[in-house]
Amino acid sequence: MKSNERLAAKKNKRRKQTNPSSALSSAISMHQKGHFGEAEKVYRSILKSQPDNPDALHFLGVLLHQTGQSDKAITSITQALQINPFYLDACNNLGNVYKETGDMQKAAETYRKVIDMMPNHASACNNLGVVLRNLGEYEESVHVLLRAAELSPGNADVFQNLGNTYQEQDEYYEAAAAYQQAIAIKPNHKYAYESLWRMMLKTGQPEQARSVLQRWIEADPESPIAKHHLSALLGEDIPDRASQAYIQDIFDKFAASFDTVLNGLDYRAPELVTQAVSVLFPEPRQELRVLDAGCGTGLCGPLLLPYARTLVGVDLSSGMLNKAKGRNVYDELIEADLVEYLRRYKALFDLIVSADTLVYFGELGPFLQAAAHALNAAGSLVFTVEKSNEDSGNGFKLNPHGRYAHTHDYIKAALTASGFDMCAADTVVLRKEAGQPVIGLLVTAALK
Repeated sequence: MKSNERLAAKKNKRRKQTNPSSALSSAISMHQKGHFGEAEKVYRSILKSQPDNPDALHFLGVLLHQTGQSDKAITSITQALQINPFYLDACNNLGNVYKETGDMQKAAETYRKVIDMMPNHASACNNLGVVLRNLGEYEESVHVLLRAAELSPGNADVFQNLGNTYQEQDEYYEAAAAYQQAIAIKPNHKYAYESLWRMMLKTGQPEQARSVLQRWIEADPESPIAKHHLSALLGEDIPDRASQAYIQDIFDKFAASFDTVLNGLDYRAPELVTQAVSVLFPEPRQELRVLDAGCGTGLCGPLLLPYARTLVGVDLSSGMLNKAKGRNVYDELIEADLVEYLRRYKALFDLIVSADTLVYFGELGPFLQAAAHALNAAGSLVFTVEKSNEDSGNGFKLNPHGRYAHTHDYIKAALTASGFDMCAADTVVLRKEAGQPVIGLLVTAALK
């Protein structure tokens, strides 16, 4: 290299090292577009040269939380706050991490710090109101959320959260008014519509629930959630399975708090399918090719790892897969439709498990046929479904909450038609919902 070229290279290198703001802006842009891997590399590159850069620490922490590494996220954002204790956005986001991982006390403490520094911080007031509701501090939750509404009267989310707190206190008139206000501000506010519709069902008002869903569709004709639940409520035009758009819409928004919410519902499906696997394979030897079909945030992953030579997870929700990645147990994570993925491969897997995924399928034939295609000759299948004791004529029904339930006889017939022998179909409790047990079937099958 010539001397002048060497000098130019050195200048360019120095320019890159001394211009972290440009790199940070680029990383944030990638982050916002969902390019997490690339953004993380840039954040870490900035921190390598500037370990005390609070912005890089903050945004890296947000990214780590989004990819299922919440403990590391807390450490990173806390470091940013140690450098700049008055970094309000970082403090607010630290509260968000605590909230979404279920530590409501620490979340409340963190949001209060933001409000102490800036009493008019509307976002922190809104977030604190949500946390106080989760802590059962309903009166203070209402007070704080009303304050957030004063500070940000055009924020529909505040009124939706206020409605949720009123509903927890059985103050349904006030809750409905808050949801209606959220909808008035934002006519296609799907969470306000969803909360209002569910409240109408809960309080035994199916006609009003139907009206809410119809208004929702008028405001957003393409809403997969509204269309799916209207079919469930009316019992008309029942799809063979929930649409891909419905699954993605539901679970992308649910990903951040999925594990915490299910933990509060005594969710047992991952444990149950693993128990069934342990019956099939009493001595875990890490020699199976395992597919976690509908892996979600990866709750089954660590439980299946002792059996797996390779462990693959497939899900439609990118948000869920980002969380699953943080568990560091999967050899591969694929964003794909489950049936389409299974049809791509012949005899690739020794074991396919599916925990609480087939509740979004009515007709199971396409899945079971695809699973038979993807399993080797000695392959096994373990899955859960919700149990129906009512034969609607086709062996399954779509319940008002949006999930399908199947009869025992239908499961057996569908397995047989797809080339499986049903080894077991045990009645189990999958979780609780509204304080009541959700009854399901834990099914084990083997290729004939």
